[in-house]
Amino acid sequence: MLTRNQIIIIGVIGFIALFFILIFLGVIPGLKKTQQGGQQLQLNFWGVEEETALRPIFDSYQSANGVRINYTKFSENNFEKNLIDALASGKGPDILAFHSSWLPKHIGKIAPAPTAANFSITQIRNLYPQIIENDFVKDNKIYALPVYIDTLALIYNRDFFDAKGVAVVPKSWAEFQSVIPALKETDALGRITKAAAAIGGSEKSIDRASDLLTLLMFQFSINLNVENSEKVAFSKDKKSIQALNFYLQFADSSNQAYAWNDNLRYSLDNFSQGTVAAIFNYSSAISQIKSKNPFLNIGVAPMPQISKDSVNYANYWGLAVSNQSKQQAAAWNFILYLSSNQLVAEQYLKASKRPPALRSLIQKYSNDSDSGVFSNQALTAKSWKQKDNESIRKIFSNMIESVLSGGIDSQKALQQAENEINSL
Repeated sequence: MLTRNQIIIIGVIGFIALFFILIFLGVIPGLKKTQQGGQQLQLNFWGVEEETALRPIFDSYQSANGVRINYTKFSENNFEKNLIDALASGKGPDILAFHSSWLPKHIGKIAPAPTAANFSITQIRNLYPQIIENDFVKDNKIYALPVYIDTLALIYNRDFFDAKGVAVVPKSWAEFQSVIPALKETDALGRITKAAAAIGGSEKSIDRASDLLTLLMFQFSINLNVENSEKVAFSKDKKSIQALNFYLQFADSSNQAYAWNDNLRYSLDNFSQGTVAAIFNYSSAISQIKSKNPFLNIGVAPMPQISKDSVNYANYWGLAVSNQSKQQAAAWNFILYLSSNQLVAEQYLKASKRPPALRSLIQKYSNDSDSGVFSNQALTAKSWKQKDNESIRKIFSNMIESVLSGGIDSQKALQQAENEINSL
């Protein structure tokens, strides 16, 4: 018969054995080990959005795979600089947010999806809109994947439109031009007191002005890039002058379509205060507007079009793996888990309120009041190869401002912008 001390010793040994069995099986959350010398694998992830929408996904992934995700959030304004500095010193993350325009600029800093991941170009085409292959694939290698796609849309003040008797939101630019006189308010000197729309000005007064002009150039069927090149050659295309002048007419006080000028308050502030009827922006702008004025009655409509064929413009962030990471396969495994798994992507969508990237979710949420318009437009969105997206944004804004100020005409402004882009 066992003594009391022997029973206690056997019980302790049994408990310890059971504890390690549960660890080995991954039953005890957070304690499942990888085969990394007994240490839990950790991946450092640098992003540009709040962790709130991502943390439940991180925790689920850790429970299932024993991989801990350490997340660091940066502002979009300083993320690129912090990332470049960190990579230069060998202290960069494993996983990083990667802007949709960055591949020509930063392809040397990221590692493509390994062939062992069994994720092909065919799957890219089946799962996502065409723009993803254009933005994130080169030489049949996949360098990044999206978790959402945002597109420019018409964001309008419902009460403003109703008060001015504009019952139907314009679907074409011709229709939009026709309602501007009804929406606009001016004083006795002809100065705008309430603007019809934030369009026609530079980035000085309009958020996303350069993107809006780029979209119009696409709608005018302009090829911004020289074929198979990051060079541009749009200045000699007569349609480029037409597109630029079409945009600028909205800031021309002598034009019937006069809706805005660069002396007005910044577009997001102006719209939040209820003193401009419409802006053209991404879904991400809505949260900024609501933080300034939660009681504003906001409506969202598709971007007006030049022709019957819809052409839209996207701006979004994907996920990539640093080529300095020592855990590239594990990092890519997580990216595929988040971006290509419909259940996980939908969990992210519901938490973040972002427009989905997966075709299946675009279809499912096509009538959603929050994301439907933005996500549907991803199917017809275009992009172009930019050497440096931030520099090009400033070049386009300066081009607009130089013509508005009377310094040079549209032809010379386009030529100057082209030269500046090609010399980047």
